[in-house]
Amino acid sequence: SITCGNFVARGGQMDDGPPGYRRFTSQSVHLPPTPWYRKIRIPGFTRRTSAYTNAVYTTKYTVFNFVPKNLWEQFHRGANLYFIFIIFLNLVPELEVFGKEIAFIPVLFVLLVTAVKDIFEDYRRYRSDKEVNSKPARVYNRETRSFEVVQWKDVRLGDFVEVLCDAQIPADILLLQSSDTGGVCYIETATLDGETNLKQRQAVLQTHQHQSTAEDVGFFELDALHGEVYCEQPHEKIYEFNGYIAAEEHVPITRSNLLLRSCVLRNTASVIGLVVYAGHETKAFLNNSGPRYKRSQLEKDINIDVIAQVVILIALCLIGAIGNGVWSDMQVGVNTPYFIQRFSPATSGFITFWSFIILLQVIIPISLYVSMEIVKFAQVYFINWDISMYHKATDTPFQCRALNINEDLGQIAYVFSDKTGTLTENDMVFRCCSIGGVNYAHSVNFGSTAESQVSLKAPLVVDNALSDALLDPSTRMDCVEDFFLNIALCNTVVIASKGTHHTLDTILPEDVVYEAESPDEAALIEAARAYGYILTAKSQHSATVHTPHRGPIRFKILKTLEFDSVRKCMSVVVQEVDTNRLVLYSKGADSTIYRNLSRHQSGLPLLSGQHKMADSDPKEIVTEQHLSMYSRLGLRTLCLAKRVISKEEYQKWLHSYTQAQLSVVNKEDLLSESVRGIERQLELLGATGIEDRLQDGVPETIEGLRIAGVNVWVLTGDKQETAISVGHSSKLLSAGMDIMVLNATSQESCMEMLMSHREEINQQLASHSRSSEQSSPRHPLLSLHSVLGGSVSAPPLNRALVLDGLTIEHILPHKAMRATLLEIAKHCRSVLCCRVTPLQKAEVVRLVKEDLGVMTLAVGDGANDVSMIQTANVGVGVAGREGNQAVIASDFSMARFRFLERLLLVHGHWCYSRLANMMLYFFYKNVAFAAVLFWYQLFNGFSASTPIDGVNLIIFNLIYTSLPILVVAIADQDLHAETLLRDKCYYRQGQQSRVYTRWRFWLTMLDALYESAVVFFIAYGVYFNTDVGVAEFGVVINFSIVITTSLHLALETLHWTWVHHLVLWGSIVLTFTFNMIYMAIDTKQSIIDTYWVLYVAATNPAYWFVLLITPIIALLPRLVAKVIEQEWFPSCVQQARALEGRSSRYQGHLLGRAFSQGLCAQPHTA
Repeated sequence: SITCGNFVARGGQMDDGPPGYRRFTSQSVHLPPTPWYRKIRIPGFTRRTSAYTNAVYTTKYTVFNFVPKNLWEQFHRGANLYFIFIIFLNLVPELEVFGKEIAFIPVLFVLLVTAVKDIFEDYRRYRSDKEVNSKPARVYNRETRSFEVVQWKDVRLGDFVEVLCDAQIPADILLLQSSDTGGVCYIETATLDGETNLKQRQAVLQTHQHQSTAEDVGFFELDALHGEVYCEQPHEKIYEFNGYIAAEEHVPITRSNLLLRSCVLRNTASVIGLVVYAGHETKAFLNNSGPRYKRSQLEKDINIDVIAQVVILIALCLIGAIGNGVWSDMQVGVNTPYFIQRFSPATSGFITFWSFIILLQVIIPISLYVSMEIVKFAQVYFINWDISMYHKATDTPFQCRALNINEDLGQIAYVFSDKTGTLTENDMVFRCCSIGGVNYAHSVNFGSTAESQVSLKAPLVVDNALSDALLDPSTRMDCVEDFFLNIALCNTVVIASKGTHHTLDTILPEDVVYEAESPDEAALIEAARAYGYILTAKSQHSATVHTPHRGPIRFKILKTLEFDSVRKCMSVVVQEVDTNRLVLYSKGADSTIYRNLSRHQSGLPLLSGQHKMADSDPKEIVTEQHLSMYSRLGLRTLCLAKRVISKEEYQKWLHSYTQAQLSVVNKEDLLSESVRGIERQLELLGATGIEDRLQDGVPETIEGLRIAGVNVWVLTGDKQETAISVGHSSKLLSAGMDIMVLNATSQESCMEMLMSHREEINQQLASHSRSSEQSSPRHPLLSLHSVLGGSVSAPPLNRALVLDGLTIEHILPHKAMRATLLEIAKHCRSVLCCRVTPLQKAEVVRLVKEDLGVMTLAVGDGANDVSMIQTANVGVGVAGREGNQAVIASDFSMARFRFLERLLLVHGHWCYSRLANMMLYFFYKNVAFAAVLFWYQLFNGFSASTPIDGVNLIIFNLIYTSLPILVVAIADQDLHAETLLRDKCYYRQGQQSRVYTRWRFWLTMLDALYESAVVFFIAYGVYFNTDVGVAEFGVVINFSIVITTSLHLALETLHWTWVHHLVLWGSIVLTFTFNMIYMAIDTKQSIIDTYWVLYVAATNPAYWFVLLITPIIALLPRLVAKVIEQEWFPSCVQQARALEGRSSRYQGHLLGRAFSQGLCAQPHTA
């Protein structure tokens, strides 16, 4: 039982828990929990017996398990298994290609580098864990009957915890008591969701109301507290928590009673709570998923080509095996002094096949994946350091949260954007209102165009007519006062005073400070203050509103029904203390409020323009007209209503609502049904129009993305008129654009509209095609945009599509309707989806991504955008006023929408181009090196022997050619950022995957085969019929292939810096330096003895002749082809680079002239 003071509630054992909860008994923690509910007994155990501690450990290793665990994890990777497989093959004497010890070099190098990286990362996690676990917490000790200070890691499940003001909450605790007389406290959740505004939480009502009056420790006798708490199984949803305290009358507990770990207590002296989730079970930990890992589209493409490399490897090995078998068969009966016939030709061919696998292992670009991770990691840092995407006003830098999809930014075809907070500032200003059918314009010009919305920058201007109506009692209407009382009472604002910011029972009107959970509420409550209706005091159960005529009015708050995205409204039931009148005040979307009005209780959703004069109050019709006017100006609209209810009706409803709260089966449905029972028969009070200012640079960004070939869709929950107005002001819609509107009330009407619009588009396309055939270009030369593959506008028709959530609901379940919608949308310049739910946003993104097979990006700023962000290929979160939920769920985060243009057109273009060329180069150099070894087999009976010693064979990829390509892939630039932002059509190169294509891959393979043949056969021809040995010949071709592949990369490098020169030429110098030292040491290798070979080879002029002539002949065709292409068949990028070069030379010429005329010396002489 729960006993406290004179309150006694008995709770018995519950062996079969209610569905939806998990059972947990603190007395028997050794029992495995069932998947239903958690049960915590108070008391029932000493705090040290609980196995559920609050310690958090994010480290993967300990000192003792690091070596075995790290090796176990690394050997689960395919690349490392491939290395191990090669090592074991080389250990077989008959298959040995190079020294057994040398075979271990690659795998040991990879294992060591990865282990060092893992140690560094795990040590950082260890330090962070130690800091968090060592924080102080105040826990109740039953033996000393006092709170003692312990570390966070020592807090246990079921502990009573006291949290003081401005302290962090150590675990997820159920709030039992607050020092505030109203039983409430205020928390800041910035560390959890990024929201800095205060949120109100309330103590469990029964425990607070029956606290002991004694001023002893704990505010009430904790030792006398007994009972059982049932709550949900731990999950990551921070806004959901349900359960109850088992008592004579079960007490429901909700998220308003839960304080989450890492939040900060504000404006409250202290609180006491019960730990219900600790450590790894807390919502903060469950939401900490760390960096996001995805596979990019380019990475998926190269996997196909890696399979092609495997096929090439097997083909070469089969050729070698067959060749060896044929050659061995030819040696039967022939006395060949250097050949001993140990196996039959077939067996020899089989053994040689596996020897070739070892020899040609380099053809599989295993190091490519490691190199890609390094390059992407470095690219992420450079993107984060871009000062152009840093927002100084909010001190918010750009942040890459996903580490391996950088190149996807260069291939985006569709962008899906939220409106509020993403395209707009989410900084609301009250602009106008309609009360009782009377429009109070507040100096807003309703005859202006939609584009004038962006010029509304002034703060709130008090309307003289409304002020006169409030000041003159003879003309003051009751609905005017109820209108402002609705605004003052129906909200979740927190009241503080200037300077102290402490919650007080009463505050002078001039000292009131409001902290609202949303910008809408802040704008409304400030508007009420401007007209004299000032909320001066508010607690969980009471509120005081200072009015201009009646002075302070005290209210009892009986029930608050919070806003949710399904109902789209909020309500509060209050009782005026002086009159005892019970009133329900409700505010929300017009579609919800109008549906719940007393004349519209049919249950059917109402759309704009459906109200009939015979069925509607003229006030409602006029108000709806005002709503349309507000929406056309791009203002956010809200309707306000009220309902006077009797005490009997309220008590009856309250009983049903409480039963729904206690239910654990279909709880949400029961609560919704109960709320609908009281939010009905409403009386319309009026409507408001709130301006949400458009962010700077939004119109230019949307226009730039469209020029770049990116289709921009806006998905919003606002009214259709509001969405269209913002579409005009943001340049998503233009003045001469034909707007197609899809507002269907049934599936049949929806299909008819889709077919009708598709027929119109087909006719217009046919007409457009005929006119295009009749017209011919005046000039034979193609324009720059023609070279890019089209005109500036991607779709041929100047049309826009606007559809609402109800229409989308009809379309999504039917495949034929989805296909028709996409067919229409592909020929539209813009698409606007209004009145859509968060789930519908995600479904629309999934529809385009999967059915069209294109790369999608979703950008949003609020929790309602999370599902859309996670559905898209790339998710971008905007750090705005709605918290960090979208940022936490995103792959990239930024402070303003305008940064999206630079992110895609500059960094996306660079990342895609760099990584695509890097992959082609990796395939090239691996095949070229392997082919050189294969050409050698033509002259040694396909024996799988190698002229290059094992050390050089292994470190060709590991050292000689690794660093230059990494630098080029990180820092190369085909075009300057200014060029990419000015001529946005270059972005289509990545959109259409022109850099990494299948034909370029196979062309690169042919080029690799040609260059390898040149490297081998020139050396073979020069040294033919000489006394040069195999080791010396191997040195020559090894240096030749290193120089050739390095110069090949130099030809492909477009942007040179001192770092490029250092690593490229330095790699060649490193190759010579290493071999000079290595071959001066007698390593006593069993297969190829390299001792002093380099020094002998260098004395032969033929050696230097081969090194000089081989790269020239090998790279000459590529150089000629590049010159011909650039001079006669230049691509768009090559043309732009030529323009950049001429511009640089022209600027340099001007600088030289200025210097010669002494202009550059003026600052010094001054």
